[in-house]
Amino acid sequence: MGEPLSEAAEADGVRRVVLDTDLAMGAPGSDIDDGFALALAVAEPGLHLELVTTVGGNTDVETATRLSGELLAMLGAADVPVVRGAGGPLNPRRRRPDRDHLPGPDTPDGPYAAAEIVRVVMAAPGEVTVVAIGPLTNVALSLLLEPRVATRVREIVVMGGVYLGATNVGSMPGEFNFWSDPDAAAVVLASGAPLRLVGLDVTRQVRLTRAEAEELRRGSGRFGPLAAEHTLGWIEHQERVKPHEEIEQGSCALHDPLAVAALARPGLVTWKPARVEVETASSTTRGVAVADLLMWEDPPEANCRVATAVDAEGFRSYFVDRMAMLP
Repeated sequence: MGEPLSEAAEADGVRRVVLDTDLAMGAPGSDIDDGFALALAVAEPGLHLELVTTVGGNTDVETATRLSGELLAMLGAADVPVVRGAGGPLNPRRRRPDRDHLPGPDTPDGPYAAAEIVRVVMAAPGEVTVVAIGPLTNVALSLLLEPRVATRVREIVVMGGVYLGATNVGSMPGEFNFWSDPDAAAVVLASGAPLRLVGLDVTRQVRLTRAEAEELRRGSGRFGPLAAEHTLGWIEHQERVKPHEEIEQGSCALHDPLAVAALARPGLVTWKPARVEVETASSTTRGVAVADLLMWEDPPEANCRVATAVDAEGFRSYFVDRMAMLP
């Protein structure tokens, strides 16, 4: 699966994908949706997963790298390379308030994630899609290393931002991925690359319930029981820390899998062109995305398309079907 795509597969419309992730499924008490996104990328016949790059976010980058490799092996995709990336934000002086002790971006021995993104994209102009489901540090660094990535990448699909609403949480005013590294989000938005942004206001509508997690436990293979265990733990955690948020009671959002599904089933999501900017400096509005939906006369130039609605039931049916295809 990590090998280059064959000519026959390309003719069949299979999409070549790099997945940039802060995967935490498998770490107790951590978010689980990035693990489901990786599983969906493996299970979807219309996607060819060529590379996984890791970034600090839901967990530290070392853990994200280890868990990504372990999960790929469990899913029968151990041949997909995993490359460790940035451990902290693009600008170390603006570290997340809860992660001041962590280092900024670093370049470990061996291939560095941003350089690998550049290599894969530049080797196949117009063919590779980058799906970014964590903080955008690696993607921003790849664009800074080689600005031509913006014109050579097929598109960049981002799970990040909020466009038709707000987090309504003062300690995290921006959506988590943008809030974790707003400078990186600003670099990506200004790059000129073809962008599709799937925001929190849409991803929160696609849910996995306790009952559906239990169904996963009864499935065949090793992934279902692992996913069920950590999903149930994550739902309990969300209920505990968000006791007055009704939508978080009894289920959890599948934010990151929706970004993957947007490639294979683009009709599940409604898109609108927009001009999006992100706040980088203010602590009060750190990571807040401001979207102009080009509704007034003389609108600004669009720099992306944002998701504005989702067929939640259609997604659920698709997701369950693909999870059943896993080995």
